[in-house]
Amino acid sequence: MLGSVELPVTSTLSAIPPAVRYRVLDAVAQLDHGDDAAVRFAQLLESAGSWLGADPALAEVGHGLIEPRRTIDVRRAGCDWLARFPTVESIEKLAAVALDPATPAPVRDRAISALADRQLRARHASTQWSAEALQLADDALFKIADAATSSGRIAHWLALALRHVQSDGLAAVFARAPSLWGNALECFATAPLARVLFVSIDDIQPVHRVRVLRLVAATLGDDSVPLLLARSSTHGATADERLESLFLAVTFGGEAHLARLDEALRDQPHAEFHRKRARWHLTNRGVVPTVRGLRIARRTAVLAASERAAKCGQAADDLGALAKFARHPEPEIYELWGWMVRGAGDPVRARELVVAHRSSQPLVNELYLQDLARRGRVKQLLAAAQATPDLGALALAIWGRPLAALELAATASVHTPELSCARVLACLRAGRPDLADQLLAEDPPPIEVADDEAPAEFPGPNERWLAEHAAATQPAIAALVRGKDGVLALAQPADPDADPDVASLAPIVAVVRRLDRTLRGKFVCVAGELKPAERAAIASIIERTGARVVAGPIPGVDFYIAGEYAARMIAQLARQGARRLRPEEIEGL
Repeated sequence: MLGSVELPVTSTLSAIPPAVRYRVLDAVAQLDHGDDAAVRFAQLLESAGSWLGADPALAEVGHGLIEPRRTIDVRRAGCDWLARFPTVESIEKLAAVALDPATPAPVRDRAISALADRQLRARHASTQWSAEALQLADDALFKIADAATSSGRIAHWLALALRHVQSDGLAAVFARAPSLWGNALECFATAPLARVLFVSIDDIQPVHRVRVLRLVAATLGDDSVPLLLARSSTHGATADERLESLFLAVTFGGEAHLARLDEALRDQPHAEFHRKRARWHLTNRGVVPTVRGLRIARRTAVLAASERAAKCGQAADDLGALAKFARHPEPEIYELWGWMVRGAGDPVRARELVVAHRSSQPLVNELYLQDLARRGRVKQLLAAAQATPDLGALALAIWGRPLAALELAATASVHTPELSCARVLACLRAGRPDLADQLLAEDPPPIEVADDEAPAEFPGPNERWLAEHAAATQPAIAALVRGKDGVLALAQPADPDADPDVASLAPIVAVVRRLDRTLRGKFVCVAGELKPAERAAIASIIERTGARVVAGPIPGVDFYIAGEYAARMIAQLARQGARRLRPEEIEGL
């Protein structure tokens, strides 16, 4: 039983949801049994990593995972685990792994990445690097970078990882061999390093030079103008470098350098876009937006929690500023822009990102759908929500388009709290409170597995915990736990200029059909362990009703009957939309 598993921590784990607690215990229980321990921990980090940092005591689990006796894959997972807990003790352990010559290369590389990773991304909001932890990590990274420079071999991933690190020591290392560290040069530099970079820019690979010019200008400010003007007329500079040098000269030197820029733009394709960019720089004197935005995006876990939202909003605006005039050459900038939008929690900024870079929609999807629903862009939302109909349906229900919400909900293949909440709210707003009551009673969302027992009625312990402790981030669950009044409280008025709702009652009919408890023609799964004779008897009775009994949680199952030890299978069936069939509903059972 998982309840008997002892973690290497004294915490009760009350700061994390019961379902996450259960999965942590499960992963630890299986650590020394079987070959899939690394997979279990990787999956746990992927699906529940945003919660793990809520309990600092869980860092002790990572300390155990990186022990030399563990397999390489488990130790790599341990490094990823400790990246969620940038405490002094965790950083000391990661540094020891990274600096130990006996550490296998895959583990060493993952430890180095964890030392350099200062982004918050989807980690828990309580994640915070202290000044002492930063110094310990920077000291270790300096030794690693110094040794790599001396060897003359810089791994591509190492240079990219060090983009996150603001360190005078690393700046000095980069200055020793700027041609080797081109990939690392992005948003952090000291004035001495900036001057070295300018002097040696011809030794740096051309693909890095525009980025380096921006870094030099942002670091030296007004002092960079003479250097930039010189670069703009250098014969060996590429056309992109010369043009960027002039933009940066305008940024810090103002209108005095517009004439030279206009001359350079003569006969240039897309010259009007370049002139618009020049006007932006004149309005925003002294700002190199990509550099300023990346300085925040690279170190969000260093920022105080109270200032993150505002800083992320500023960084999102910065990273989007030049995208109005030309695409960013590095796709990662769009990814970082997306994380800044999420950090700001701003639907309008999500729209701006998706308009500029359609492929970024998945990263800001929920915010983007909220923006479309709030502005009443029903047709656009229906098209944008094909991959996540549950989120789209809930947004439409909240912002007053219930029939469109139900139409979109009918396309969903996974039953989620958002989908359940959307159906209930849409029925309430469509004038069918009777259906809303039925949905709440008979078609609740799946219950997350939080123990070895089969899930009981919604809400389970995990859902009650989330409703109490995380209502702001889990609004659908919190609303469903409160019942009809809680769901109705989510409703917002529709925009006066919103697209019309779907002009059909077919979505209501689809809900009525879903709530039908008639078994004829339906698929029923008997989940869990039963005695063979009992299972055969149940199957015989069910088949006499005209239903078909299936052996497992295949797609298309309509109902399930719960046996023993069926917690995980029932959770899977519920996610697929199957509903629980109680014995009293079947005559003779």
